[in-house]
Amino acid sequence: MHPVQANILRRVFFIKAIQYGTAFTIDVEDTEYLITAKHLFDESAEAHEVRLFRNNRWVPYEPIKVAFCRSEADIAVLRLNERLTPSGLPVTPTIAQLTLGQDLYILGFPHKMHEDVGELLGRNPCPLVKRGIASNVATGDPQVLFVDTLCNEGFSGGPVVFFSQRSPNEIRVAGVISGFRTHQEPVVGSDGEPTGTYVQLNTGLLRAFGIKHAIDLIGRTFC
Repeated sequence: MHPVQANILRRVFFIKAIQYGTAFTIDVEDTEYLITAKHLFDESAEAHEVRLFRNNRWVPYEPIKVAFCRSEADIAVLRLNERLTPSGLPVTPTIAQLTLGQDLYILGFPHKMHEDVGELLGRNPCPLVKRGIASNVATGDPQVLFVDTLCNEGFSGGPVVFFSQRSPNEIRVAGVISGFRTHQEPVVGSDGEPTGTYVQLNTGLLRAFGIKHAIDLIGRTFC
């Protein structure tokens, strides 16, 4: 088990588009990009203003450009007109060397929860961190990662991170959280008989899409 470091904590942001969620930054060829889930947006809109919660208030940003994965991959990439994360906090966006059964970590703002830690994170709110296990990885297109952990509303768009056994001091971002799988459970009445209605229950399996889709989108759209 590894402590989650400032390298990734300083890169995670509480975001609001048409929905609340989580976003995080990565650097590709010395350029910073903000990654999140595309279901937080109205893709048909002509403009996409976003707000980030910073210094205890919502700060509006008009991205220079926003791109959405056109496949099933639930990923959006934004390029802002200012840098959000200080330099010198490297993370590696790759799923390489991830093994089934190893520990993973997710970061985000479930149910809009966060803590104010002052200057420790540059006046940005501290995300919640949860641990899970790499349950399965699909190698097809899209690349899907399943994590055995209880995900909650608000983690959408956040990073799935891990530490490679070969490079234990290197933080790697494996994927972008999309949500959690649900199943329908029948509602039983006081007489013990089914009422014909159902409730959606959290299965405890989180679904994320491989970070390679964000990297590919950056290469096609921004470079």
